[in-house]
Amino acid sequence: MNQISHETKQKIEKAIFEMEQKTSGELVAVVTQKSGDYLYIALLITSLMSLLVPFGVLFFAPDMEAKSIFEIQLLSFMLLLLLLQIPHVLHFLLPKSILTKAAKLKAYETFSLLGLQKTSNYQAVMVFVSLYEHAIEIIADSAISAKIDNALWQSTIDAFVVNVKNGRFEEGYLQAIREIGALLTQHFPIETHDTNELTNGLIEV
Repeated sequence: MNQISHETKQKIEKAIFEMEQKTSGELVAVVTQKSGDYLYIALLITSLMSLLVPFGVLFFAPDMEAKSIFEIQLLSFMLLLLLLQIPHVLHFLLPKSILTKAAKLKAYETFSLLGLQKTSNYQAVMVFVSLYEHAIEIIADSAISAKIDNALWQSTIDAFVVNVKNGRFEEGYLQAIREIGALLTQHFPIETHDTNELTNGLIEV
């Protein structure tokens, strides 16, 4: 598990506070350790590999008894399943598309659960980071999406992903806040009676 320091949380909160002094948009920072439960995939991989064990055993020991082959097969299943409990091992075997989909689903679910679609001006933006998946999602409410095309977030996402992969979570988040803030300030400058409706602190889910 990647522990996020109190100092990093404070820096993110301060950056969001300063950004929101210039825009009516509201930025919410969210991080999760892991978006999906991949046990079913680990079981699938283990089962398929175990099915091949008897063929390998019979190739090298064609006279081995069925009971012994079954015992080897069962042991192989258990050892492989245990191996796949190591996060980095399973991550290496998981297709990127599955990791990305899990993070995206978790991000939209979180946006809804946090009620970010309920601000008075519909100008909330959530930056969602899924550490295990090395995935970033930026979700904007309707008023912002109407003016800022989702494609404009992509360069920010790409740079953030590189930072997360290289263990630069804090640097990546602060850079993303600056870039998003610049876009929001351009399209949604601060209003006279602007109020802060959402927390500036990093939310861990």
